[in-house]
Amino acid sequence: MNPMLALGAAAVPVGVGLLVLRARQRRIGWLLVAHGVCFGALLALGEESADGPGAVVDQLGAGSWVFLFLWLVLIAYLLPDGRAASRFWRRWMQTGLMGVVLFLIGAAGDAESFRDAHHGADPPLRWLPEPVSGVLGVTGLALTALLIFGSFFAVRTRLRRSAGEERLQLLWLVWGALTVPITLLTGWAVHFAWSEHGEPVFDAALALSAVALPATIGIAILRHRLFDIELVLSRTLTYLLLVVAVVSTYALLLLATDRVFGNGTVGGLLAVGVVAVAVHPAYSFLRRRIERWVYGLRSEPREAIRLLADRADAADPEGLIDAVTAAVAEALRANRARIGPVGSGVPLLHRGERLGDLAVDLPAGRTLSAADRSLLDDLARHAAVLVRAERLTKELRESRSSIVAAREEERRRLRRDLHDGVGPSLAAIVLKLNAAQARSDADQRNALLAETRDEVRSAIGEVRRLVDDLRPPAIDEVGLVGAIRQRAVGLSGEVAIEVSGPETLPTLPAAVEVAAYRIASEALTNIVRHSGATRCRVAVALDGAFELTVADNGHGTDGGTTRGVGWTSMRERAAELGGSCTVTSRPEGGLLVRAVLPLGMDHPAEATS
Repeated sequence: MNPMLALGAAAVPVGVGLLVLRARQRRIGWLLVAHGVCFGALLALGEESADGPGAVVDQLGAGSWVFLFLWLVLIAYLLPDGRAASRFWRRWMQTGLMGVVLFLIGAAGDAESFRDAHHGADPPLRWLPEPVSGVLGVTGLALTALLIFGSFFAVRTRLRRSAGEERLQLLWLVWGALTVPITLLTGWAVHFAWSEHGEPVFDAALALSAVALPATIGIAILRHRLFDIELVLSRTLTYLLLVVAVVSTYALLLLATDRVFGNGTVGGLLAVGVVAVAVHPAYSFLRRRIERWVYGLRSEPREAIRLLADRADAADPEGLIDAVTAAVAEALRANRARIGPVGSGVPLLHRGERLGDLAVDLPAGRTLSAADRSLLDDLARHAAVLVRAERLTKELRESRSSIVAAREEERRRLRRDLHDGVGPSLAAIVLKLNAAQARSDADQRNALLAETRDEVRSAIGEVRRLVDDLRPPAIDEVGLVGAIRQRAVGLSGEVAIEVSGPETLPTLPAAVEVAAYRIASEALTNIVRHSGATRCRVAVALDGAFELTVADNGHGTDGGTTRGVGWTSMRERAAELGGSCTVTSRPEGGLLVRAVLPLGMDHPAEATS
């Protein structure tokens, strides 16, 4: 290489290294300085000496070419914080450096290579026996190769685990490292196609590699937010692979047609035609694949939605939300996605109801493009359905749990009432009957029988109370509509209550009858106590389902009234049967309670009081 070009290229890593030292990244800074010094010394002063001290230097530095890239390889292991990614990689580096030492020792003892480079002259220094040097050299070269190629996997591992600023810094390193394959491709092209006059081109490519990679390392540490490195990296990879593919295809077609037809002109025309037809599809394919790697699926919304569906389908019901957010983050290559409060991201709307917002945390320095936002909107529409389904599942699970708890509480109450009420009464009856049987005096026996009769009446009353709590007796006596009328008469005073409905109803599920009566009773009670109404109308209808409406002319409700215990109880009773109960304000004033209870239940739930 031209000495001036080598020294000029070497000045860049030295200068960048000094700047990095000021940023307190001492290890990386000194490695950059070492790279610049070695690059300049090896390429500007790299001519062999015939004899004397220069020959000694040549022998000892026979393997010094490894320093052209060793320092940059070590930086790849240490970027961005100056430490290896793990203990494994630290030991890997140490083993590789031991290999470098072995390689230098073995190369210095390679007498045959020295004679080839110095016109048959023997090495000036007596070294290890050639077999020993050969073993050390081969072993060291193998370990050095592992050190070099291991840096690729170390950076890849770090990229997978990184996020935010660390990821951006590593992407700068990746972008700069692309100059290495460019330099190698240039060297091969010069060697095979332009061997006589291509040395300046290869020197320029080598100098570019020596300058570009240290420069991007410096930017990664000092100014990693300089511009959108992800966009630049994706475009660079696209065009680099496209150029390689086009040139390779063109060269192969030329070679093949020349071998088959013996005419280079025909091959050139055919190659130009094939390249012209294939270049745009190849560009689209490469750009789509690389953008997927860098940005996710923003250019392929169908794939993103399919990913969301697959993740949701495979997710456990308890982890559906986590699966949805993970799929969104993967589709957009975001650090994290989450369901946040209203105002934190893209709205999650389901049938007019806003369930929250879908928010994504992007790597530092990146903003959502128009394509990203469009994809996020599409994902939010589908995610809203899944979020709603998960919440309904949760509500159903909680409702079933509350039903089971209420049933067990009811059983416990019945057991306590029977044990503490009816049980002692029956035991007392037995004792008094035994005592009456043992009395010979008629008056005493009659007195005990009278007491027993009163005890039996008390027990009967207790049993009736328990039965009435299980199911209002008026439903069986006068029907559901009649039972509601009786309840209305009992509550009416200042409020005139009108009840309308079919005189005869078909046989309804027992759970529907009890729930409808309880909802009507609770609604009427609230109206009488809290509404300030003077009139109230209750209507019962059957239209594929049981419908109950209770309307009054009171002062209506504010936002907080509907959250009372009574309203909650009515909603829960309807929900237990798979129905609904809504409480709304009427335009003309007052409240409207509307309950819809399904009738087509194979196994209706047990109603509780």
